[in-house]
Amino acid sequence: MLYSLVARSALIATMISVPAAYAAHEDFRANFSGFKEVGALNNETGAIFSQGKGTLRLRLDRTNHMITFNLTYSGLSSAVTQAHIHFGKAHVPGGVLVFFCSNLPNPPAGTQACPANGGTVTGTITAANVLAIAGQNVTAGDFVALEDAIESETAYGNIHTANFPAGEIRGEIRKGEEDD
Repeated sequence: MLYSLVARSALIATMISVPAAYAAHEDFRANFSGFKEVGALNNETGAIFSQGKGTLRLRLDRTNHMITFNLTYSGLSSAVTQAHIHFGKAHVPGGVLVFFCSNLPNPPAGTQACPANGGTVTGTITAANVLAIAGQNVTAGDFVALEDAIESETAYGNIHTANFPAGEIRGEIRKGEEDD
């Protein structure tokens, strides 16, 4: 009887702790298209007719305050200049929260180069990568702001090219692994 009670208690403890540990990680994704593009803040261009496409996979680790990412893209009209996460709702432009990669002359410290003609970029994002967006009340290093933007579905990925400096393809970041 005592053995049975101990075994049941251990099983219940495991059932309670596994979901808590699992909740510390959450997956997000975005599928990029020119049809989702809106243009730059204060210079809206509308959708872009582009053969470009891309996918983004994010894994948010709340315990360690980091995000791992995998960004793949191809078919763009010209060389990629930069790719990053913006803080903005669907169909609305917003400020840049973090960079995935950049081929600009002075990217944030530690930013890797973008494959110019398509490819894959992987990495880790921490509080050190979060940029200030004064007009949206985000301070540099505010990882919670990044988490909240992603969780609330007010973040999007954007890939900029030489032909479309305001962005050629865009993908809204959403929970889960399903496609749009």
